[in-house]
Amino acid sequence: MTDSPEIHPSATPTRLEQLANEAAVAEGCQLVEVAIVPEGGSRVLRVFLDREDGPLQLDHCAAVSDRLSALLDLHDPITGEYRLEVSSPGLTRPVKKREDFIRFQGRLVVVHVFAALSAEPPSESQPVGPGKSAARKSASGANRKMVKGILQGMEEDDVLIRLKDNTVIRVPFRLIGKAHLDFEF
Repeated sequence: MTDSPEIHPSATPTRLEQLANEAAVAEGCQLVEVAIVPEGGSRVLRVFLDREDGPLQLDHCAAVSDRLSALLDLHDPITGEYRLEVSSPGLTRPVKKREDFIRFQGRLVVVHVFAALSAEPPSESQPVGPGKSAARKSASGANRKMVKGILQGMEEDDVLIRLKDNTVIRVPFRLIGKAHLDFEF
């Protein structure tokens, strides 16, 4: 029986992200996400990478894995056994940073918000137009907590998303709980 790994008190998610980011940057990659997940009675430390200047290759993942493994051995932030996995986030990669919402402009995105977006029509002081539309009620009439559409980038602190009917809605960045790219067959 293997010991269930525990995170050392000094190894906050931020510390694990710092170590993973250090390894990623040293190998010319970008850190997308770090997660510790239970799997089969133990845990897996999953690290997702991307590259801006070309496709992420297996060699990139292997190099980051080797470098991160050495950093984890040195700093020992996780006690017990765990498995390290380093890979691409895939087609439905998370969109987390403001830069991501700009970088993936023109791509299909799904955004989940912490609080339902207002279904109130815009006031006269908030004109409707490109980048100025208010969130609308969903087909069921309920306020939206999920938006799917084509990412139009950011304007000030709002993420702009064009819906199927070409309405552009503004989603305050501070309300975004989770977002990821999506695709249609």
